Amino acid sequence: MTIKGSCLCQSVKYELSDAEFYPVTNCHCPNCRKVSGVAYGTYLAVKQAKFRWLMGEDLVTKYESSPETYRSFCSRCGSPLAAFDGEDIRCITLGSTDGDIGKRPESHIYVSDKAPWFEITDNLPQHELRSPDTRPQYDPSSD
Repeated sequence: MTIKGSCLCQSVKYELSDAEFYPVTNCHCPNCRKVSGVAYGTYLAVKQAKFRWLMGEDLVTKYESSPETYRSFCSRCGSPLAAFDGEDIRCITLGSTDGDIGKRPESHIYVSDKAPWFEITDNLPQHELRSPDTRPQYDPSSD
């Protein structure tokens, strides 16, 4: 399966091919809320990705949001694209993918940190921190 994605202005494009994925999650940690600007961030976590920038790699800016975790975004339009753990892709923002990738969110993680003004109304499993089948995105003890 090949997944393609891009930023809002279409200056940056990427591709994931022949990758093994963890389930898609809705992360409610403060960092994901702030980078997405909404109640949670939705991510496609990648176990072993064959990731490559198709164009605009020179426009990708990285920000270290927590120790050893870098969030990347387009320096032109500001679209969040991925979170890196060192130089390895950890998760792709689902909103930056192009078309239907055939995957849907399977759980909510870090619900202990969810925005007080937001209520989860779906029936997806909820995990106080992270679920056992996703890579950690936020460590509340590091705050």
